[in-house]
Amino acid sequence: MGCTRRSTSDRGLMIFYAKVALATGILIWAVVEDLRSRKFSNRSFIVATSLAFLTTIAAVAYGGDFSQLIPAFMGFGAGIVLFLPLVLMGIVGAGDMKLMAAFGILAGWEAVLWTGVYGIAWGAVFGVVQIISRGTTRTLVQNITTLAATRSKEGVQLHRIPFTAPLLLGWMSYLVLTGVFR
Repeated sequence: MGCTRRSTSDRGLMIFYAKVALATGILIWAVVEDLRSRKFSNRSFIVATSLAFLTTIAAVAYGGDFSQLIPAFMGFGAGIVLFLPLVLMGIVGAGDMKLMAAFGILAGWEAVLWTGVYGIAWGAVFGVVQIISRGTTRTLVQNITTLAATRSKEGVQLHRIPFTAPLLLGWMSYLVLTGVFR
């Protein structure tokens, strides 16, 4: 069950909105933790993953639809497969990848993909705002020049943002653009 409304039964809609609410709650929890500690901990990952799987199992038991297990596992895998290259390139942290894996259990692979895409766009907006508000535009220009000239990160001063906030906004963008709030 990705995050598109496919079932029109009251039971199916209740399960759908419960998953959307819990997925949103997990992202909000991650934002709070990220702002406090600058990471999404392994403990939080285990708790979020357990809650997501337990919710999915309860939805299967309540709705009698075992086909919900496949998108849950695909969503978990998508969080890892789609975010691992970003972790290896140093674009996001491993906590963000683990967060998206736990989130994917409830939201499905398609929501993980689009939340990530929209999250990167929101992250760019956050980065530009951070650069302007801190008055480090000159550093940005120097970084771009260094990267263009040397194609190396050596000597580049990185700007870091808590990426969970753009991911939450990416999820909200996905929900709005897919019509969940209609």
